[in-house]
Amino acid sequence: MTVTRATAPVPVAPWGLPLVGHVPALVRAPARWLAACRTTGAVTEVRLGSRRAYLLSAPELVHEVLVGQGARFDKGGPLFDRIREVGGNGLATAPHEEHRRQRRLIQPAFAPAHIAAYTEAMREESAALTARWSARGRICALTEMHRLSVGVFTRVLLPGADIADPVRLAEQTRSLSDGIAARALFPWYDRLPVPANRRFRLARRQILDAADDTVRAARSRPDHSRLMTALLGPDADGEGFTDGELRDQVVILLAGGTETTANTLAWAFHLLARHPTVESRLADELDGVLHGRLATPDDFPALPFTRDVVLETMRVRPVVWLLTRSSTTEVELGGHRFAAGSDFVVSPYQLQHDPAVFPRPDSFDPDRWSAPATPALRQACIPFGAGRRKCVGDTFALAEITIALSAIVPHWSLRPVRTARPPRPRFRTTLAPNRLPMTTVPRR
Repeated sequence: MTVTRATAPVPVAPWGLPLVGHVPALVRAPARWLAACRTTGAVTEVRLGSRRAYLLSAPELVHEVLVGQGARFDKGGPLFDRIREVGGNGLATAPHEEHRRQRRLIQPAFAPAHIAAYTEAMREESAALTARWSARGRICALTEMHRLSVGVFTRVLLPGADIADPVRLAEQTRSLSDGIAARALFPWYDRLPVPANRRFRLARRQILDAADDTVRAARSRPDHSRLMTALLGPDADGEGFTDGELRDQVVILLAGGTETTANTLAWAFHLLARHPTVESRLADELDGVLHGRLATPDDFPALPFTRDVVLETMRVRPVVWLLTRSSTTEVELGGHRFAAGSDFVVSPYQLQHDPAVFPRPDSFDPDRWSAPATPALRQACIPFGAGRRKCVGDTFALAEITIALSAIVPHWSLRPVRTARPPRPRFRTTLAPNRLPMTTVPRR
């Protein structure tokens, strides 16, 4: 535990309990608890059992941690400690110096020119997905979006290889997400003889095995995709990733990249079903620009409402809803001085539902992004993070989501199953709907 030296007392977050601190509030009602923390102050002390962290609720302080003073912070805290148990020191979890080396190797594979090349796989997988649908058929939209994102990513990573079954991978990533979240909050949780722990260990083993198979297949092939070429290539010192390091990258990219995109698309179709006027405007724009074909990157500038729908989806339901950082030196934030090694928590969900920044924050309103105040909103909307550790695949994800919408919305309307309960948000390592049964209704 670190000692905080502050110029003023740091207020303690509400709803804390003896011994367990704020863990019950974070588990039972995370959205309401985050809203309550906002009223306590820009910086609040959060107690996770015996461990302390500091929740930053003001956009300007979050910007300081992620961007302005980013060199004084590294990824750390209980959440990333647990993610490393699965993903090792992959790009999303590696400490700063190792992250710089890895990013130099991987970043070129996500340059705009290469994103354009990847979109062929995005278009083909989107078309193949909808070709399986039937009029008035019943689907699980969450599973279907996982099927799409896994299909796209495996083709981009290692074309022609059967890396993972999409439905099984969705189940595995959900088990991992649940297990990582539980272990971050309850350090003793992995010692309990409960079914969830058995599912977690099985999912971890199967995903690591799939990653090892991918590494072996890649090493044995003479030709590679641009992304795999980047992963296999040498760094500035002439050295590349070891097999273990390469496995860590595949785990992070495969499990993390596919889950976040799939969950965002699932939330998009849920929100469109609840807002038919928005859905109709989106279909009209896609029809008017594309005339029945699937989008390409050249079309993206002509699809401003589509862009705003995607951004508003990520604002209302940010899949990465919680970030943690650890200070590497003494820092000052919001009038408080913190020692090196202090843990900080940032919640994109909390920031993006702040009524002082986003009027009617719970409303799904894509038009808010075309208003004059958009620049101020964008600083507070961080679905991909910000600064040096911003998601390397943000452009890739946006392209995939846009192309999927262009393949589905003009031709299909996904409607909620009347007899099904509305989906509930599951705040785990990522934010996903607990279920999403829908009916596929042809538009024409």
